[in-house]
Amino acid sequence: MTLMLVALVLLTYLVRLMGIQSQGLWRDEVDQWRFAFFGWRELLANLTRPGWNGPLYSILLRVWIEFAGDTPFAMRFLSTLWGVLSVPLLFRLSTRLCGKRCAMIAALLTALSPYMVWYAQEVKMYTWVPFLVLLACYALDRACQTSRLAWWGVVLVATSLAFYSHILTALLVPVLVLWFLLCRDRHPRALVGGVLVLAGLVLPYLPLLQWQLPLLLQQRATGFPRYSLGQMAQMLLTGWSAGIYQGSWGGEARLWVIVTAFALLIWAGLVRLALSRRVRLVQLGVWLILPLLAVWLVSLRSPIFTDRYLIWSAPAFYILGGVGLDALRRRWPSLAAVLLALLMIVNLHGLLMQMAHPIKPQFERVVEVIAARRGQDDLLLFQIPYNHHVYAFYADGDLGRWAEAPYTNWQLPDGRYQVGESYVTQEMVRIVGDTQRVWLVYSEVALWDARELVKAWLDTTCRTDEAYYFTGVSLFLYRCAVH
Repeated sequence: MTLMLVALVLLTYLVRLMGIQSQGLWRDEVDQWRFAFFGWRELLANLTRPGWNGPLYSILLRVWIEFAGDTPFAMRFLSTLWGVLSVPLLFRLSTRLCGKRCAMIAALLTALSPYMVWYAQEVKMYTWVPFLVLLACYALDRACQTSRLAWWGVVLVATSLAFYSHILTALLVPVLVLWFLLCRDRHPRALVGGVLVLAGLVLPYLPLLQWQLPLLLQQRATGFPRYSLGQMAQMLLTGWSAGIYQGSWGGEARLWVIVTAFALLIWAGLVRLALSRRVRLVQLGVWLILPLLAVWLVSLRSPIFTDRYLIWSAPAFYILGGVGLDALRRRWPSLAAVLLALLMIVNLHGLLMQMAHPIKPQFERVVEVIAARRGQDDLLLFQIPYNHHVYAFYADGDLGRWAEAPYTNWQLPDGRYQVGESYVTQEMVRIVGDTQRVWLVYSEVALWDARELVKAWLDTTCRTDEAYYFTGVSLFLYRCAVH
């Protein structure tokens, strides 16, 4: 079993390393890079600054960059590292929950999960946070049975670090509390340790609670779509089963085959644990369901759901899948073999699709075109303006002459827009002035100009000389008359 685990960890590493540079950086990744270069005083101040999500990861990335550099490969490799380390940790935790055979299957499903691989190739905290959650859960399970001070310390440290790595990891506390209460074989002194750790978690969380609680309770515009609980669950099931992108083969029918196969495994896992390890079933259920329910309740007032925010619940999903496949293997080995083969084929196909097809905005291609064709007096116009940071990353900070396109999405309570074509005309005349050549970098426009009034003005007022269409971003060169 040890050799199998070593081989699996090596496979995990290789799978996450392949295609690590196949996708360009998107704006969230570039933000993480920018934040890492804040001054140390500001980095530390961000730990308690209202509205700042995951400030600890910026510090972690800054230290990493000092040693490894800030190339896309170097920065993404940090995420790869945590993704690889999570697999043996998941194996150890799964072994305690459901046995070694189930644990090996769960680790295999995690190792080859296109979803987990995707986030192991992104400059964000979405492998670091699951690593901390796995560590906290494993340490708690050990601490409950041994009550050793070291394990309680690991629970305290891992959970505290998680608080400062992502805003929603505060939901880990009720998960851990319920895990503790459900533990049957608690050491006589475990109650003391559990109470002390819970009290100890209050102190590091207080600075965050001061701004997070009002933020979660107030009704506000968040920029996230509204989803029902069923839609949220479906998005998680689809992502964790099939990954980010599976291509066009088979269409919806193929997707439902994949999701149904995983759902069958989860159901078999639930039945197996219900018959043999009910406490473990409830523990995994709490880990899987409680964070989702909490996010749904908050989202009834202010939407905050996006699937990656709950990636730290995904290990429970794969553990249940491992239990289910092992249960089917015992009773219907042929069916289990077919399902495993199907999942491996689907996973490998998903990994290849994520490597071969551009999914994130291709700003590096935009920079290449502009670098080759841009004149000295040309104006760069960004819509949305925030993407100038992504452009600057690939252009080594050389933006030249540039401007922000006007915002037009202000709306009245009845849904009517507050500004229209006349406002855009006024702003564009001011921005363009006597410029003869304007490059429009066009991406995620609905966030800033849902009616596309800016482009309509350019299309009407200027002549389109060139147009380039890349994944997630378009580029237009306009030749304008002097205004």
